[in-house]
Amino acid sequence: MASRPIVYRHYQRALAQWPVDVLRPQVSFQDVMRRRIEKQFGPSNNEKTAYDPSKESKETLVTPLKPTSESAELEQVNVLYSFLEDRYSKKVGPC
Repeated sequence: MASRPIVYRHYQRALAQWPVDVLRPQVSFQDVMRRRIEKQFGPSNNEKTAYDPSKESKETLVTPLKPTSESAELEQVNVLYSFLEDRYSKKVGPC
């Protein structure tokens, strides 16, 4: 099995640090993003897997993600890190 791209590892690291939303625990940003990056970088894109209809759900029936460049994905990861590090409030200051 080929190793996961560096972008995938950055996404995983950023999402592991992402705070849990206590007001909306049923809607998890981390879960949504993990499904997206698994679809983008998961084994179906890197390895051929046998079709298993029992694993099919509403999530697997959506249109597959278009391939993106690594640099574009790294920019997206950088945005996640910038929110985690609260860079914007440090630049603008408190309201």
